[in-house]
Amino acid sequence: MKSNMPVHDIPRWAIVTSLVTVGIALLLDGWILEKMPPEGTQFGDLYYLFRSIGYLPTWIAFCLVFTFATHRDHRLQRRESAIAIALTAAGSGIVAAILKVLVRRLDPRQMAEGSWQLAPWEGQWWDGTDLCFPSEHAAVAWGAAIAISRRWPRAAPLMVLLAAGCASGRVLARAHNPSDVMASLLVAIVVSWAIERCFGDPVSQLAVAKQEPES
Repeated sequence: MKSNMPVHDIPRWAIVTSLVTVGIALLLDGWILEKMPPEGTQFGDLYYLFRSIGYLPTWIAFCLVFTFATHRDHRLQRRESAIAIALTAAGSGIVAAILKVLVRRLDPRQMAEGSWQLAPWEGQWWDGTDLCFPSEHAAVAWGAAIAISRRWPRAAPLMVLLAAGCASGRVLARAHNPSDVMASLLVAIVVSWAIERCFGDPVSQLAVAKQEPES
């Protein structure tokens, strides 16, 4: 049994636009960060709402509600989509976390906006706490947005807005450079492509296999 839910390709124009945006962000990192509020600024509820879009448990909770808030006959199709969303969000965050440790770009600092100062390979080199490129929060948000948009294209504008809000919030808080959060978009695009290619259409053949009787 297979789901009839189509998984749309990521438009080439979206990939090209993302690459161009990363290039522009790299050029404007310092200038944009200089316009941001000083460190320690307190933000309102809207900031934390957008930040939660990049929090993986948010999407795990969403996937559980999405799967079980329907009649049992429709759960298989929903479960496949939910697994795809969760895998893409989690995979994007994991890849971003690994790349952050490998690239080793230090967090933005006032009076050194846009700097590409790298952390040395010493001590607890695997700790990405003070590293920023790419952003894990933004990668999770972009990953979930892409997975949802590929299944429900009409939701794409809203999902992109939410993910962009999360990414912008990380820059606003001086936790990341603009290029950090835009690089996360590229990470999410690659992860989404890899997941759909490896697991097929629909993504979660694992879920389908559980429904097939043993021969």
